[in-house]
Amino acid sequence: MLGMTNVAKRTITAKAAAFFWSALGVQRIVIADATGQTLLDDADVLMLNQMDTEIEQISYFQDNDLVISKGKGRGEAALIKFALENSKFLQSTECFFKCTGKIYCRNYLDIFAMIQRDGIQNIFWGDAFDHTELDTRFYYASKDYLLKVFLPACDAIDDRNHILMEHCALSVTRDHLKQGLSIRPMLSGFSGSSNRPYFDSSLGFLDQNLPCWFS
Repeated sequence: MLGMTNVAKRTITAKAAAFFWSALGVQRIVIADATGQTLLDDADVLMLNQMDTEIEQISYFQDNDLVISKGKGRGEAALIKFALENSKFLQSTECFFKCTGKIYCRNYLDIFAMIQRDGIQNIFWGDAFDHTELDTRFYYASKDYLLKVFLPACDAIDDRNHILMEHCALSVTRDHLKQGLSIRPMLSGFSGSSNRPYFDSSLGFLDQNLPCWFS
């Protein structure tokens, strides 16, 4: 269920996240939308270009019947597949960060430095509050892994039977990647489902030792 029904609030929070990523120095951003909409107008794109950030916006109309019957996770998986198949930016890169709209990662630079230092191609983090779930809001992955492993596992998503994307993602990730500990992504922003800011305070020990799976 969508809790954030105010169109202006949805737009502002999503734009805020895009501008934060740009301010962090991200040079290319793909904004994929499943409602046929375009988030940023020409003035927004020009401003981001002036911050040395290139923007690609792609969109399509999702299968609402599928989302209603199977859940928003199936819709998200379809959107990721659409982006992989249609983004010009993604065609020219092997690995990339995926982040849910309306969210940004405050310590992205630290995480990116870790990924570069250790030669990581895929890294997913566990949910700090639910050990049966993977946090699918933010991760770094290769196109090959997403297309061959991650997305096929999402075919089992069925919210009505309590089989969520977070559950399917954890199951397949445990089978294919190595487990370790990592700094925790400090995620800020709004949840479209609850219409509330996400928890983004310190978790003490877990801030430097959150379970993760990587390769």
